[in-house]
This record gives sequence, C-alpha cells and structure tokens, in this order.
Amino acid sequence: MKKRFITGVCYVIVIAGLLAMKLLIPVQDGMDYGAIGVDLLFWAISVIGAYEFTRALGEHKRASEGEPTGGAAITGGISKAQRIVVIVTCALLIPAFVIGKMVAIKIGKTDLPGGIALVLLLAVGSLGAMTAAALTVFDHERSDLKSTAYAELCILYCGALACVGPNINHLMENSEVAILLLFMIVPFVDVGAFLLGKLFGKLLPLKLAPYTSPNKTVIGAVGGFLGGILAAVITWLICEYAPCVDFVYDGSLPKVVVLILIALPTGLLAQMGDLLESAIKRGCGVKDMGNILPGHGGVLDRFDSMLFATVSIVVCFMLI
Repeated sequence: MKKRFITGVCYVIVIAGLLAMKLLIPVQDGMDYGAIGVDLLFWAISVIGAYEFTRALGEHKRASEGEPTGGAAITGGISKAQRIVVIVTCALLIPAFVIGKMVAIKIGKTDLPGGIALVLLLAVGSLGAMTAAALTVFDHERSDLKSTAYAELCILYCGALACVGPNINHLMENSEVAILLLFMIVPFVDVGAFLLGKLFGKLLPLKLAPYTSPNKTVIGAVGGFLGGILAAVITWLICEYAPCVDFVYDGSLPKVVVLILIALPTGLLAQMGDLLESAIKRGCGVKDMGNILPGHGGVLDRFDSMLFATVSIVVCFMLI
C-alpha cells in the first residue's frame, strides 16, 4: 500500500508538470514546444506498453520435426521477429506524427486534407502492420496466423490508440482544455468507482463483469461516471478562473454542460479500457502487465483507461 501511494504521488507530480509545461510555455512561430512533454508521455506508454504486452503473450514456438505435436504451436503467442516489429512500429508512430506536424507548420501546409502528420502516421502504421503479416511467409517456422493476429492487436492497442493522445495534444483549438480534461477525468473515474464500490458494493453487489474482473460492481461503475462529472466541473472552474486556459465554444449550451456531456462517454470508455486490460491479463495468465510502477504494475496497468478515454475526447472536441 505504501509503494502504491508513493507511486501515485509521483504520477500526480509528473502529470502536473506536463500540464504546466503545456499551459505555460508559449507557442512560438506556430510551434507548440510545451506540448512535447505530453507527446513523450504517450510515446513512453506506446513503447513500454508494446514491450509489456508482447512479453505477457510469450514467445510463439513450434515443435521440432518428428515430435508428437506434428509441428503445431506448443508455447506462447507471438514470434520473436513479430515482437521486434511491433515494438519498433510503436516507437516510430508518435515521432512520425509529431515531426509531420512540425514540418507542416514550417512549410505552411497545415491545410492539406488529413495533414502531413496523419499521412506519415498512416504510412508508418501500415508498413509495420504489413511487415508483421509478411513474416507469416518469410518466418513461417515461427510466425503463423495466430501470432500475426496478436502482433496486429498489439500495434492497434499500444500503437494506434496511443497516437490519439498526441492528436488531442496538437488540436488547432482547445488542445489545452482537452488534455486537461483527459488528465482530470481518468483518475477521477478510478477514484469514484473505487469509493462508491467500497461504500455500497456489499449493499448492491451486482457485478459489472464477473468473469473478467470479479471485484468491479455496477455501483462502482456509477461512481466512475460521477467522478468523471466532478472532473468536468473542476475543469470548467479552471477554465473560468485560470488565465492560461481558455475554453473556446460559441454554442448555445453552457460551457460546464458541454464539458459534462464530454465526460459521460469518456468515463464509459475509460472503464471499458480498464475491463479490456483485465480481459487481456486473464487471457495471458498474468496478474500485472509489468512491474515498472511499484504498487500499480506496468504502464498498461496504469494507463489502460487513458488510452480508451482519448478516443472520446478527440471525437467530442472535433465535433464542437
């Protein structure tokens, strides 16, 4: 418990530092240098997460010729070559996007359909996915359809989802509010779910996903939604009274209502991300994806909710 608390405090300090860096470092010649810290966070989540995920799957091997298994897969889920491809792809995705953004700003081509950044992102991701698939041909002794499916899942989960964060971080408008809201909602959802589940879980013991995560209850999920709403209200107060954060919105709804409406699907996806991570760990037969964060497990154990929450945040802020 002590390790978990210390790690939690360090997590809050790091997130607060990254937010301060983004909010306080001014944009110079169109370049948002203050956003680099948040980009590095999502890059670390992507690369370390890919390492943790592929390690949890185990190395896929085949039996030697002449053994009773007849060459069938006998252990693990992903081949060594595909594991390398996954990690390298995840390491290149976010830098490709950020460099593409900077190049577009430098040459004044930010109005291109999709943008240079998204083109580079798609190119790197597609090349990585195709390389992993091609190994079923060129590394067929160790890579088969099953290991390829795991490799593509890793690229999607640890690579593509992690890239949504930098997309939020570099929105043309309201990127500061969007990142602030994301970093507020995710921990508040966790805390709200824990507190309400702890207080009323025995009175209302209906399980949310009894096989995947038997400790999570429906009342805990309700607490998660309430925590997300509270986070939205706090974010609105910061936008109203902090000079470095300005929520640009010209619609008819009050700004606090808009933020609460964004918090609802974000809270839902945050909890779905947590449940998916539990399902993955159960499928891999591990308790935690890693041990880099004492008391919390691995990077994916800590940021699983955030990866899913980014999808709701980016869609909602693009719509408004």
